[in-house]
Amino acid sequence: MNVVVRAVPDTASFCLWPERITYNWMAQLSSVAWAWEFLRRSPHYRLSYARHVAEPIASPSAVQASALHWGLLRFEDPNLSALDANAFWRMKACRQVLPLAAGAMRAGTAAETLNVEKLQCRTTVYPLGVEDRQDVLFAQAGRFLQLAVFGSVPLTQALLLTPALPSLPYCKSRLLAVRRLTDLVKHGTLRSSLYPRERRAPRLMFVAQALDGWLAKAAYRDIAVAMFGEERVERDWSHSGNHLRDQVRRAIGHGRALAGGGYTRFLD
Repeated sequence: MNVVVRAVPDTASFCLWPERITYNWMAQLSSVAWAWEFLRRSPHYRLSYARHVAEPIASPSAVQASALHWGLLRFEDPNLSALDANAFWRMKACRQVLPLAAGAMRAGTAAETLNVEKLQCRTTVYPLGVEDRQDVLFAQAGRFLQLAVFGSVPLTQALLLTPALPSLPYCKSRLLAVRRLTDLVKHGTLRSSLYPRERRAPRLMFVAQALDGWLAKAAYRDIAVAMFGEERVERDWSHSGNHLRDQVRRAIGHGRALAGGGYTRFLD
């Protein structure tokens, strides 16, 4: 287990559009991964990240307070896609975070311990420094499982306990998180069968592409060409009904709304 520390990137260079990247890889992303994809596209988040992470005089408490504003426990590099990012979400913001108490394992207890050395997914630990709490994030191909572990017993020796009766809004998400944890211990990976693809993925890929073009200050027609192809744009761009133009405008507007705070809907 390790805590990942990253150097401060040049956030001004964050621009996906000129690369004309493919968005097909996003089709299988889980809902939490989509939250990160739109948060990292927020100009305000990128500015906040650059200011707080790059400024050495900022106190740790001030940096953390700013991260909490975005629903995160700590800032994560917006240049990293959901395939590489280690985004730690607040429990109050993300219902999929699983709270666990690390108790002493007695001899003869019929329960598994968590041996991270045997896991095939990426494992990152973030110690909060309060309440004997550490958050553990397992990540693999845009799938995530985050644990909020309370207690000083080492994970490899702990009996992990979670409330049997979570409050009603959290029941479904917590039960799913428990299933994912037990499956991870058994198989060593975050299997895709427990991480259904976001049903709106095709539309969200369309929206992300339009938003990237807008962030890069590309002309709307150029955005349309990237999304629909030169032939269709040549044929329909000047149509009196403005259907193609409106599709681009709506996609950009939706993307801006998601990056501006709507990303939190993917955390429920």
